[in-house]
Amino acid sequence: MVKWADICLPKDRGGLGIPASRRMNVALMLRWVWRILRGDGGLWLQLIESKYLQGQPLLACAHSAGS
Repeated sequence: MVKWADICLPKDRGGLGIPASRRMNVALMLRWVWRILRGDGGLWLQLIESKYLQGQPLLACAHSAGS
């Protein structure tokens, strides 16, 4: 068995160079937060605003369900 942390190491350090999924998930979610705050999300932003934010600013939203 090989540890996941070893698989996520860069290839030059003996790993497979696979990005750590938790870090990638956090980075992608933060990118969406940035895009929502800037108003730069196109159709996806409209969907998120209508489904989750319902006219509230992002930081005032208390909706905790969903992914």
